[in-house]
Amino acid sequence: MKINKRILQLLLAFLFAFSIIQFGFSGNTKFEDLALGTETSSYFAKNSFNEPIHISRIDDNEEPKFINTYKNSGKSKTVLFLGNSQTHSINQIKKDQINFIQIIDDSLNSSHSSVFCQSIPNANLQELLLSYLYWRNKIHIKTLVLPLFFDDLREDGIRDVFYPNLINERFLIADSSSFIVKKINKNLRSYWSQAILPKNNLELCQTVQERVENNLNVYFNDNVQSWNYRENVRGNFFVWLYKLRNTVFGIKANTVREMILKKYSDNMDALLFLLNKCKKEGVKVFIYIPPIRSDVSLPYHLEEYNKLKNDIKSICINNGYDCYFADFDNIIPGNMWGYKESTNLLDKRELDYMHFKYEGHQILADSIYKRLSYIK
Repeated sequence: MKINKRILQLLLAFLFAFSIIQFGFSGNTKFEDLALGTETSSYFAKNSFNEPIHISRIDDNEEPKFINTYKNSGKSKTVLFLGNSQTHSINQIKKDQINFIQIIDDSLNSSHSSVFCQSIPNANLQELLLSYLYWRNKIHIKTLVLPLFFDDLREDGIRDVFYPNLINERFLIADSSSFIVKKINKNLRSYWSQAILPKNNLELCQTVQERVENNLNVYFNDNVQSWNYRENVRGNFFVWLYKLRNTVFGIKANTVREMILKKYSDNMDALLFLLNKCKKEGVKVFIYIPPIRSDVSLPYHLEEYNKLKNDIKSICINNGYDCYFADFDNIIPGNMWGYKESTNLLDKRELDYMHFKYEGHQILADSIYKRLSYIK
């Protein structure tokens, strides 16, 4: 009797979850776009041959195209950009407008250099470290470009949705002595039981439960279209919870965000590990403080924001890294910024401190390109 009751509970839970996925979300909105709203659009750069040079996820859909573009480029120098949604978002986009990644690639096209980029919404430095350590085994990186956002240093951990191939491959960072590497590897291992492995390749499944779960995931992926929307449902749910929290506590886009010391420390450890890796491997690094809307009060405590800038500048200049630094926080005028979807459930829209119009992408592209021309 208890077994039958348990089976009934599982069936009801499955039907409830399936109903939410099937009827609660259409699947047309990508996970990466959930927080952007209608005023800001995602744009991922392409090269002059209309091949993708800019992705968000490392998965079976995006990675092969990305690698194929790299192989076709034949360029001796590769500049890898890592970033967040500012990189792939254009406020009030119009026809034929492109982001700063594509503008820079067009500018570098005659200098035997190619540009590649991975940008992840709210990407913290632990995620950017993981991305670099993965791509360095796939493409020959000569220069790495990193923006350092105050907000993203308040984030923590690795999100599996942007790294499915790494989860499926059981990818781990080969360094057991670093605390931050141990933390990232532990995070990656926590997703292994959720990985969907190839149908006839289950040797990485360690337990009967993992084998059963993998077979079920494969079956539903192949036969139930809505199953592929479940990550977006999860994303929508967490966005709703985020907005509910902000509504309850009166948090808006211009509410001052405080530095979270533990997360800041872990992210800075990730940066130091990354810079040491790049130094050993002869990769030059260009770090910049990204543009932020400066025609209104900043949503930070100025002493904490200045600490971030001073810490990054000091690391680049005083520690023997092959690292270049620039501060671009006020290069884009206020009229080139716009609005975004509200971060609470009461307002329709709010000031956007992160995403700017095409003209802002032109300014940022020009600013970065000038610095890259000095890095030999």
